[in-house]
Amino acid sequence: MQNLTSQIAELYYQLIPPIEEGLLIFRLHEKIKNGEIDINFSIQDIQRAIEEANQFNTGSESVPNRERLLKNLLSYFIERPAEQKSRYTLTEYARKFVLLLEHKINNPFRKFPLRESFKRYADFNAQEIQQINQLESWFNQGFQATTRENIVDHLEELKADVQSSVQRLNKLLYSGEISVQSMVADFSVIFTDLGEKADEIRDTLRLGNSLQFEIELVVSKFYNQTQEFKHPSTAEEFVHFNDLHFAFTRATEIKQEVLSFFEIVDGKLGQLRERIQYASNKLNELQELFRYQSHFKLNLKRLLEYALTVVNPEKGQLVFPPWFPFKGIPEERFKLTVMPELEREFTQRNMVVENLEDQAYHRQELIRVEADLIRQQRTAILIEQYKNRLEQEGNLDFTMEFYRIIDTEHDEEVALQVGYELIQYTHDNPHFLVNILPKLDKLYLRKPILTWTINLKSMT
Repeated sequence: MQNLTSQIAELYYQLIPPIEEGLLIFRLHEKIKNGEIDINFSIQDIQRAIEEANQFNTGSESVPNRERLLKNLLSYFIERPAEQKSRYTLTEYARKFVLLLEHKINNPFRKFPLRESFKRYADFNAQEIQQINQLESWFNQGFQATTRENIVDHLEELKADVQSSVQRLNKLLYSGEISVQSMVADFSVIFTDLGEKADEIRDTLRLGNSLQFEIELVVSKFYNQTQEFKHPSTAEEFVHFNDLHFAFTRATEIKQEVLSFFEIVDGKLGQLRERIQYASNKLNELQELFRYQSHFKLNLKRLLEYALTVVNPEKGQLVFPPWFPFKGIPEERFKLTVMPELEREFTQRNMVVENLEDQAYHRQELIRVEADLIRQQRTAILIEQYKNRLEQEGNLDFTMEFYRIIDTEHDEEVALQVGYELIQYTHDNPHFLVNILPKLDKLYLRKPILTWTINLKSMT
């Protein structure tokens, strides 16, 4: 490993060209592809390609020296064709280098939804698998050969696309020449795209879970066959049992490899979710930007209104009075330091042990929450009913109604809450009177809760 590192260090600048040489290679490849020059090009073609490529290099003030570039590229990127000593051609390494960058910039997966890739390569039905060779055929020819590479490439391209969206959001936020309407419209377009990518991530997780479930069914099927097989006694039965055992072992190995792959997929999807969450925080920055601009415009308007109220017209001009406080505009020079690492790096999450879900406790909490909601609904309905009765009848024996609520609702909390709300309502209302007698009615002495005799009356 150390030997390979030393070789790379020695040949690095020859294998990875600087921008001047790289743009020349790209321009020559593009001109050959478009038919502008022959595959075996001349020294004049190289000179014209250098001048054309230099237009795209904003950091260069003059045209690079042709002999210097050609000398550096003759090692790995440009060579002389056989029997044509005055001509040049691109090496196979140069073509692969161009195709590598072209694939990264214009990846075909960028326009193809991630969920479609999973549907195409992860389509698997456990009921169709009867023999282990069917599972191996799907794994070797479908999943192993194409699915892994294509899905990983698709995820990497999706990460680059989300990162590009974040950079576009940053440019919009710190661009002072864009109107509010245009900025909001551009933000809406970017977040619509991010929302679609979030939906793709959700669908991908669902499809991945479905695939893992189907494979688990296949493994269980082969395991059950080994368990149901009686103890072999003949040579033929031993052969059959060994085939079943091999099928179960091989299915388990395939399952483990699929799970290992999906652990990688889950990690990349987690990175995507974090980047989309980071992008969503840009909405808060946009809100702060609009608030700042709004305050600035309001304060500027107030300043102009105040200035116009105190100026005096003299000889066709507006003159401020002597007492007007003229002050210089405060100014402070500052230096803005940009830290690109903060835009790319994310806070490392704490590694915690995930607790298993307690199904019994979960059901118990659901029942408790539903009971609380029902209690609140019944309390609100009863309070409204008793308020209407009090206004219509003008008199309400709440002691009797209190124990009636306990008997019908079978819930002391409802009765107590209704009583508290009704007494508070009549006490705060000048049209009603609360009459509480400190005595216990003999009819209710065996009740679980004892209360004084309470009557609610109308004053009119």
